[in-house]
Amino acid sequence: MNKKVLGSVILSMAGGLACHGAIADEWKYTLGTDISSGDYGDSASTDIVSTPFTVSYSPSDQWTFKASLPWVQIDGPGGVIPGGDGGVVVGNGNGNGRGNNGGGMGGGTTTTQTSTYSESGVGDLWLSGTYSLEPVAERWFFDLTGKFKVPTADEDKGLGTGQTDYTLQAEAFTAMGDFTPYVTLARKFKGDLPAQEIKDVWYTSVGSGYRLNDQSSVGMSLDYQQATSDTSDPSTELFGYLNHKFSQQWSGMLYAYLGLADGSPDQGVGFQVSYRPGN
Repeated sequence: MNKKVLGSVILSMAGGLACHGAIADEWKYTLGTDISSGDYGDSASTDIVSTPFTVSYSPSDQWTFKASLPWVQIDGPGGVIPGGDGGVVVGNGNGNGRGNNGGGMGGGTTTTQTSTYSESGVGDLWLSGTYSLEPVAERWFFDLTGKFKVPTADEDKGLGTGQTDYTLQAEAFTAMGDFTPYVTLARKFKGDLPAQEIKDVWYTSVGSGYRLNDQSSVGMSLDYQQATSDTSDPSTELFGYLNHKFSQQWSGMLYAYLGLADGSPDQGVGFQVSYRPGN
């Protein structure tokens, strides 16, 4: 759950690699869908379908800016609030409140029978900027990224917290033959719900891509994020992807992930299709 609407950290790593060789004034448009399901330690599962549209612009070989806005559908007991740069698990839901006016999803009293709800609508708008440092010894690459969430999702429907969030992220990666190992460290600053504190959390990811040929690559990562509330658990996920370049303009990616802790979805799958005009 700490990925996937805007793309995982390994997708960010792939974007960082492209950024170091990007053409000035390059635009990219990406449409995808992410489907996840899990109980997050609750008595009933939460199912989330997110379909984000992302616009990326690289004015130089060092800067890349992105804007992403998803359509989100959620079915569950109310203990999870989706989000593009990692949602919020607030603990066991009880179906009492879909929004944050009542203290956040899952913020009411516990009942013996868990009820569920279904909502859909526009999610939160995420804006980001990435600066690629000069390579070290022509093989070590470093990216610095800042992300800002505009709370456009309807908190009364439980599609967002209604609060502004932001993330500061650093990535380091290198090329070792056909392998591209990387490590990511991020600090996510979360806005509090009216009746519940949401913690600022650390996120880290380690993994590697592998180039199959000039058109295709695969990769895998292990991702960890601290718990976002006192009533939730940390998230740990195993993530894998397949990326293929169809032409100079079109590329696609398939991915899947497996939750290894109660703070993660049990499983998820997704795809992204990207188009670069003018190449």
